[in-house]
Amino acid sequence: MTILVDVTTGSDFFGRGGWQVVKKVRNPWGQVPLTDGGKSLPGRARDYMDKLVRLQDAKDTAGRRHHYVPQAYLRQWSFDGKRVWALDTVSSTVRPLGLADVCVAENFYRVVGPSGIAHNRVELLFGVVDTELRRVQTLLNHLEDPDELEFDDLIALGVTVAVQRMRTVQQRRLQAQLNAWLVAQNPHDYKSTNDSEDQHLAAGIHTESLFSAMWHAADVLTTRQIEVWHDPQGRFMTCDTPVLVLFRRNIRPSLITAPYILWPVSPHRVVALSDTLLGEKAVIREATGKLVGIVRDSVEQGRERMIFASEQQRDRLPRTKKFRRRTQTRLRCSMWTPQGEHVEPPGCCVEQSHAFAAGPDVVLCSQGLHSPAPDMWLHK
Repeated sequence: MTILVDVTTGSDFFGRGGWQVVKKVRNPWGQVPLTDGGKSLPGRARDYMDKLVRLQDAKDTAGRRHHYVPQAYLRQWSFDGKRVWALDTVSSTVRPLGLADVCVAENFYRVVGPSGIAHNRVELLFGVVDTELRRVQTLLNHLEDPDELEFDDLIALGVTVAVQRMRTVQQRRLQAQLNAWLVAQNPHDYKSTNDSEDQHLAAGIHTESLFSAMWHAADVLTTRQIEVWHDPQGRFMTCDTPVLVLFRRNIRPSLITAPYILWPVSPHRVVALSDTLLGEKAVIREATGKLVGIVRDSVEQGRERMIFASEQQRDRLPRTKKFRRRTQTRLRCSMWTPQGEHVEPPGCCVEQSHAFAAGPDVVLCSQGLHSPAPDMWLHK
């Protein structure tokens, strides 16, 4: 029987310390739930990847309005199939907005190709992504018998959640913060993405990093336990960053250490990828008030700007709450590398994570190794 091993490092952020087996559980999938960064893909995932590859050379599309959260995804919260109740956390207004007009930006994925000509073919790739997202969302929203899930569904869930997490406007902003810091440290090797003469540079970096990392990120997710939280009262909300990790003491855990990675799929259901393996393909839980609260807090903290609710829950949108903080880049110095190697002074290793704060959270050593990066605050 194939065994999944649940392990803990018993170490700090950088992995110093040894590995310790804490329990063994049955692998319900019958095979190792990893793709080796996309090198080993099962049938449906291989077809998915082949479609993406073919579209790289497709004819350009005329579409200019690019959704970073699919309309089909948000339709689960719509009251008429066309509009959804939305809270704008900047203006504190609640009103119905058209699905075509939320989580969308002009030329958000427009990039420059090898020929030097800007194009929108990336939007065609996201058409494939969105089709599979809708299939997985529907599957889990209506799931009653977890044993009906196939191995292909697990891999599809992993890559769907990974891509949706990385494709948002929040991710673009956080990349801009980090870029501003890197440029301040080494302007010869790093180019600012805030360049009016190269307006597609940020989109190019964002999309390239997304599609390069999608399978590696999926491998982190597919080794987790699928839980489906079901709420008969339909109290779950979502936001413009639909994949959520609850902050701990205002610091967001990594995907490896987070207790749950949450993906609301409807007002009645949330997919929770848990770090506690149970030896089952999926576990369906009736949502308690505590679980509903975890999702609510994750949405309020994790959102970039917009929060969405069903018609029945629109009066519960936190319109009176002041949203002064959101996800920001957090930088700290350490004397250890991610591999656990000690950095001899003078020297340090800069640790990047994310904080729930009003602006970038940067506290670095005073050894004279780091330059100020005030442009980070242009993207707070």
